[in-house]
Amino acid sequence: MTDTEPQLAKRLARGEESAFVELYDACADRLLRYLTLRLASSDQAADVLQTAMMRAVKSRRRFAKVDSPVAYLFRIACNEAARLAKRKARRSEQTLTAEQQRELIDESSDSCDDIEMALAALARLNAEDRELVQLKIYAGLTFREIAEVTGRPQATVATRYRRALNSLRPWFVKQLQD
Repeated sequence: MTDTEPQLAKRLARGEESAFVELYDACADRLLRYLTLRLASSDQAADVLQTAMMRAVKSRRRFAKVDSPVAYLFRIACNEAARLAKRKARRSEQTLTAEQQRELIDESSDSCDDIEMALAALARLNAEDRELVQLKIYAGLTFREIAEVTGRPQATVATRYRRALNSLRPWFVKQLQD
């Protein structure tokens, strides 16, 4: 982003088209990857991203009150994903195949074992902690941004993230010893 976040927020609140392009360019890839993992569908993730951007444009005046436009867009997208997940649960659609999950988690990794271990580790976490880890690691958000997305205090987010990782440490040690 060329602007500071407060400057970008002001431009977004004014409805400047170039500001929305800048916001999209700054986080679309991370957001799409996160949504695909969360929704278990790249098509649905793309739809949610598009809907989130449309909501952001329609509610542009709210950007005047946010500290981080990226985190605010993530929050909008998370809300849209939650709405879709509720509808999806009613229809009980399929989840991503293991191969699709591997591709999303680390497209550059050569080690299938590492990816399998990461997937197994994420599955051991409760849904809230898994979301924090996914937002931090796969979406690349800061603790401040995650706090804005989840509506939790930043210190709580950081503490829960560390606890989640620490809870996995004995499991990882055992896996590596086997």
